[in-house]
Amino acid sequence: MAGRGGVAVVDTRDESLRGAMMVVGFPTHGLVGSVAASYLVHALDMEPIAYVTSEAFPPTVVMEEGVVCAPVRLYASKLVCGVDRSCDQLVVTIADIQPPVDLLNVLGRALLDWAEAKGIHLVVAIEGQPLEGEVGADARIVAMANRAAAPLLEKYRFPAANGVVTGFAGGLLLGAIDRSTPVLCLVAQAHKDYPDARAAAKVIETVNPLVPLISLDTKPLREKAKQIEAEVRENLRQTKQSMATMREASPAGAGEMYR
Repeated sequence: MAGRGGVAVVDTRDESLRGAMMVVGFPTHGLVGSVAASYLVHALDMEPIAYVTSEAFPPTVVMEEGVVCAPVRLYASKLVCGVDRSCDQLVVTIADIQPPVDLLNVLGRALLDWAEAKGIHLVVAIEGQPLEGEVGADARIVAMANRAAAPLLEKYRFPAANGVVTGFAGGLLLGAIDRSTPVLCLVAQAHKDYPDARAAAKVIETVNPLVPLISLDTKPLREKAKQIEAEVRENLRQTKQSMATMREASPAGAGEMYR
């Protein structure tokens, strides 16, 4: 277990991840990160390896086939990494909650601490940039990086971003300023009001060159965009409804069971 400031990453499977790349997807604008991370986990049949816990998280759990899971989870692909840092194993961090703002810096640092301890060689965060109106399949992707990841911007011809990034991605990059682990943030144009699976597909296509041993086919994601958008929207609706019910209920009242 790795911990920092009340946030802990709890390992459920002990294995080497040296040389792996970690993709981090939290629910932000257009839910681009959540949709992309969820698709990677299911498309690659990834296995759970750890979860994140904090007393500051909302009292929320996720059910997967009837089994209770933490709202922030880490998965790994089934490729086995070697100690020579030559593998292309993929690790995905997915969140089904929006952590409190005052926890984001600590959460970002805790994930980076864990990644460094595991020998992960690159961290890629996915962020959405809200836009008015419809966003087409060719949503623009820009990138920002800490100094250790700056060479990747030129190597992979990522358009460099200018401006300010806030939220989880901002906290992650802030915690990565002085680190030797490369940290890259990909920002996709996304609809501001609903989950944008097409923007998520564009991000995955942008990530593809970073993991050449893994085939990341986005055609099924584009075909199922509406279905995925509806599922993610429903999960968030249930979470918000549950939290609202808890705020309105008497302290002595019974809890709500759903799904």
